[in-house]
Amino acid sequence: MEINGTIIISAISFIVFIFIMNSLLYAPILKIVQQRNEYINANKDAAESNKNKADGLLTDKNKKISEHHKKSRDIVAAKVETLKEEKSKLLGRTKSEMSEYINGKKNSLAAEKENTVNNLTFNVSDIANNITTKLVGFGVAFEPLSEDEVKEVIRKNA
Repeated sequence: MEINGTIIISAISFIVFIFIMNSLLYAPILKIVQQRNEYINANKDAAESNKNKADGLLTDKNKKISEHHKKSRDIVAAKVETLKEEKSKLLGRTKSEMSEYINGKKNSLAAEKENTVNNLTFNVSDIANNITTKLVGFGVAFEPLSEDEVKEVIRKNA
């Protein structure tokens, strides 16, 4: 095999062609690919950072919501307890007032009953003696009804 000048010139022209193609086509394409990778990586990192921030904010929000729920439950429980205490005080006061009122009315009715029984005893005793006198006559001796007998009859029939 013979080496002549054509092969050497072809080899040199091929090497020059590779350097020219590398500087005109491959270098700009590699630069664009590298910039694109950097852009993608930067956006990926920003997205990760934003996701982490969003997760942190969501956690904080849920924590604050649970704290406020607990506080509101505590406030409602305190209000319910206060209202229960006020209710029991009011019921106790009302019960005692009603007891006093009922006892007063009972005492008043008992006094009225006693007064009525006393008046009725005297009147019944007097009327019974008058009727007996009219039925038996004026000249006949009889024992008049005592107030105790009249009270006993009223007590049995009351």
